[in-house]
Amino acid sequence: MFKEKTLSRAVRVMFAGAVGVGLMGQALAQESDKPIARVEVTGSSIKRADIEGALPVQMVSAADIKRSGATNTAELLTTLTANAMAGASNQAEGAGLSTYGLSSASLRGLGSSKTLVLVNGRRLGNYATDGTAVDVNSIPLASIDHVEVLKDGASGVYGSDAIGGVINFITRQNYQGVELNGYTSVSRGGGGQANKASILAGWGDFDADRYNITLSADVSKDKAIFGRQRDYAKNGWNNNGFRDSSATPSGNYSTFDPVTTANAGGVIPNALNSIGTGIGNGLTQANCAANGSAWDANLGTCRFDSSPYVNLVPEAKRANVGGSFRFKLNDSTELFMEGFVSRNETTQHAQASPYSASFLSTDPAFATQNLYPAIVVSPTSPYYPTALAAANGVAGQPLTVSYRAFDGGDRIARDTAIASHLALGFRGTVKGYDYDVAYTHNSSDVTERAIQGYQNQTALVKLLSNNNAFNPLAQYQSADLARQIYGTNYVGPVMNAVLRNDAINARISGDLYQLPAGMVKFAVGASMSDENLSVNPSAAYQSGDVSGYGGAQLPLSASRNSSAVFAEAIVPIVKHLEADLAVRHDRYPNASATNPKVSLRWQPVSQVLLRGSYGKGFREPSLPELMNQQTIGTSANLTDPVTGQFGQFNQTYGGNPNLQPEKSEQSSLGLVVDPVKGLSIAVDWWKINVNNLVTTLSPSFTLGQAAAGNPAYTGLVTRDSAGNITNIVGTNINAGSVKTEGVDLDVRWALLKSPTYGNFNLRLNGTYTSKYDLTLADGTVQRSVAATIDKDGNVLSAVSNGGIIFRWKDQLTLDWKYKKFGASLTNNFQSGYWDAYRADAEEPIAQHVGAFSTWDLQGTYSGFKNLTLTAGVKNLFNRKPTEVITGGSYFQTGYDPTWYDPRGQTGYVSASYQF
Repeated sequence: MFKEKTLSRAVRVMFAGAVGVGLMGQALAQESDKPIARVEVTGSSIKRADIEGALPVQMVSAADIKRSGATNTAELLTTLTANAMAGASNQAEGAGLSTYGLSSASLRGLGSSKTLVLVNGRRLGNYATDGTAVDVNSIPLASIDHVEVLKDGASGVYGSDAIGGVINFITRQNYQGVELNGYTSVSRGGGGQANKASILAGWGDFDADRYNITLSADVSKDKAIFGRQRDYAKNGWNNNGFRDSSATPSGNYSTFDPVTTANAGGVIPNALNSIGTGIGNGLTQANCAANGSAWDANLGTCRFDSSPYVNLVPEAKRANVGGSFRFKLNDSTELFMEGFVSRNETTQHAQASPYSASFLSTDPAFATQNLYPAIVVSPTSPYYPTALAAANGVAGQPLTVSYRAFDGGDRIARDTAIASHLALGFRGTVKGYDYDVAYTHNSSDVTERAIQGYQNQTALVKLLSNNNAFNPLAQYQSADLARQIYGTNYVGPVMNAVLRNDAINARISGDLYQLPAGMVKFAVGASMSDENLSVNPSAAYQSGDVSGYGGAQLPLSASRNSSAVFAEAIVPIVKHLEADLAVRHDRYPNASATNPKVSLRWQPVSQVLLRGSYGKGFREPSLPELMNQQTIGTSANLTDPVTGQFGQFNQTYGGNPNLQPEKSEQSSLGLVVDPVKGLSIAVDWWKINVNNLVTTLSPSFTLGQAAAGNPAYTGLVTRDSAGNITNIVGTNINAGSVKTEGVDLDVRWALLKSPTYGNFNLRLNGTYTSKYDLTLADGTVQRSVAATIDKDGNVLSAVSNGGIIFRWKDQLTLDWKYKKFGASLTNNFQSGYWDAYRADAEEPIAQHVGAFSTWDLQGTYSGFKNLTLTAGVKNLFNRKPTEVITGGSYFQTGYDPTWYDPRGQTGYVSASYQF
C-alpha cells in the first residue's frame, strides 16, 4: 500500500477532481496517514496511487451535481465550460429538426462525434439515428457518483472518437442503504415545469461482506414551452428591420408550367417543366390574419409567422433503471456486472405542414400516380386571383398556390429512445498484476411516430387541386373540407433505427522494471468489437409521400467488425519527473490507424506541478455517416442570393461511403500551483488540429459560394429553368480541417474556515478559446471564435452545426456550509460575440451581442433526521435573453436556444431522505 502525502492529496482533490473544496483546507493543513488503494483515472489504463497525473482531468463531484440543480445529464453537462453547444445538440434546439430527441456533448466545440462518453471507463453505444454521438440523457443521473472530464485527446488510450476529450461517468458501486429523492420546479413565465423522483438502494459492503448490489431508478417529466409563451420568442420578425424570419404562407400564387411534350410512350405526363415563377399572394393588411399570417411592415406584405407554434422546450418523459453487482470470488478475483436501461420519450410540436410546388416536386409518388406535384387553382375557381393574374400577364391561366394545412392540425411527432448498456466480467490481481476482462453490450433503439399534422401529400393534392370549394387565402376551410383535409393525415410509425455494439476487452497492468528514479509501470490490452445498424422506415416514409419528411427513405442494414491492441507505460525519468507513453493500433474494414501519446509530469517542489502532453488521434466515420441512404429534406429558412426568394428549400441529406477517417494532433501544457494556504490555481493551454473533417456544409454558405461562381460549390445547387432552387446537396463530406486552441483556468480558494461563521469556498472554472479556424474543402478559412458569419455575411459552418464558439466562458461559485445549513451562489458568464447582419442592411455589417450572465441561488438544510431539504432559483434575476438574429439551423427566433434556457427564472425544491 501507499501513503498519500499532503501535496499529492491536495492536488488530487483540487485539480484532478476536487470533490469538495471544504476538504481542501484539511488536505493542505495536515498529513493523511490513511493508506490508499491504487485507482484508475480517466486517460490512463494504469492504476496508481498519485492520481494527479500529467493530463488535465476535471471532476464534477456528487456535491457539485446536487448544487447544479440539474434534473438530467444533459443539463448537468452545461455547467462544464469546456463543453460547447457547437457541434452538439439538445432537445430544445432540435425542435422542427430530425434530431429524434438526441442530447449530446461537444468538448472544445469539435462536435459530439469527437467527444468520447464512457460509463465506468467503458464505451456506450451511439444514438441509432445519428450514429456519431451518445445520448447523454440515457445515463441515469441518480446512479452517478461523480464525473471525470479529460480535457485532452486520448485516442492513444481509447481509440476512435476521443479527439476532443473524454467524459467518464462514474456510478455508485458500493452503496449501502436507501435514498429517496423528489424534485419539482416551476418557471416564472409558465410552462416547462419539471418533476422528478428517484430511488437509490444498496445491499452489502464489498470489503466486509464480499458482495454489493446497488440499484437506482428515476422517472421525470418536463412540460413544454411554446414560442407564444415568451414575448422575446413569439415573433419571427420585428418591424424595425433588425431580424427577419418567416415560413411558407397560404396563398402565394405561381405560374403553372406543365410538360406538354409526349414521353416515349406517347403520353403527355402530368409533370412540370419548372415549379413556376411567383406572382405574389394578393393579401392585404386587412385580410392577412384571416389567412393565418401576419403583416410585415418592413416588406409591406403578408407572411406566415411560425414562431408562436415552435417548441422552445419539448415535452419529455424519462425513465432509467441502473445497477451494479459485485462479488468477491476470492481475495484476488471479482465478478462484476453493471449496466442500465433507459427510456426517453420526446414529443415535438411544430406549425402546420406547408405545401408548395417546390416541396411537392421531390415526392416520387406523384409520378407513379401521374399527378401534377402542385396544388392547382383553376380559372373557374371563385377564389382565382383574376386581378393578380392579369397584372402579371397570366390572366385566365391555371396557377399553382402554396398552402399551409391548418385544418390538418399542428405537426406532432413523438420520439421514443430505448438505450441499454451491460458490462459483465472479471477483474482482480494475478501474481501482483491487475487485470480486467469484460464483455460489453450496447443498444440504441429509436422510433419516431407521427401523431398529427403530417399529411399524405398525393391525397391532399388530389383533394385540393382544381377544387372550387378550396379557398387558398383562408386559414380554415369549410367544416366539410376541413374534415377531409384532416382525414389525409398519416398517423403511425415513421422510422425505427437500431444500433447495437458488442465488444470484448481485456487488459493487464502492473510493475515492469525498477529504475533508479522509481518503478516502470505498464498496461497492455486488446479489444474486439462488432457493430450492427438497422434502419427501418415505414412503408409511408419509403414512399416519400408524407409531408415534412422529404424524399423517400429506404431501409438500411449494415455491420462491421473492428479490433485494437494498445500499450502504455509510466516511466520515472529522474526524481519528480515521469513520462506516460501510450500507443494504440485500431483496425476497421477499410482503414487502420496507429496513434501515440506522450505525457510528462514534473513536480520540482511540493507547491508546483508542471505537466504537458502530445498525441495523435483519429476518428473512423460511423456506420450512419458512411451508409445512410441519401434523402431529400428541407433546409432552415434562408434567402436565395440569386432570386432573393426567402424560405425553406429542398436539401439532400445522407451518408457518403467514400469518407476517410478524421486525423488529429493535440498538445497541452499546464501549471498547478499552491501560492498560499487554501488557494490553488491550475492553468492549462491546449491545442487541437483535426484534418479530413467529416461535416456537412451550411446550405446558406453553399448557396453563397455557388452564386459567386466558386466551382467547388456550383455543382451542389440545382435550379429549374426559371432559376428556382430545386435542391441543395448537403451530404457528409471530408471538408478541410479545424484548428482550435485556448486556455483552461481552475481556481479554488478556501476563503474561510470558521466554527463561528462556517466554511466559505470560492471556485472559478473557465475556458478561453483563442482560435477556432475551420478550413473548407476549397481552402476558405472561417475564423469562428465569437462570430456567426464571415466577412461576406455567410453563416459559419461551425455555427450552422450547433452554437457559438465563445471567446470566454466561466462559472464562478461561492458556497457556504455551517452546521446543518448550506448555501451557494453561482454566476454563469459568457463573453460577447458578433452576430449576423440586420435583415434590412444593404451591406453585411455584423451586429454585436454583449456579454451575458445569470445567477443561480441554492440553499440546503439537513437538520431533520435522515432528511435534506433543498430550495433554489435558477436565473435569479429573471434575465431575459439578448435579441439576436442567429445563423443557426434551428427554428426558434428572437433568442439563441443553444445558450439561453427559455424557462427563465425557475424556482425548485427537492428533498432527499436516507435510511
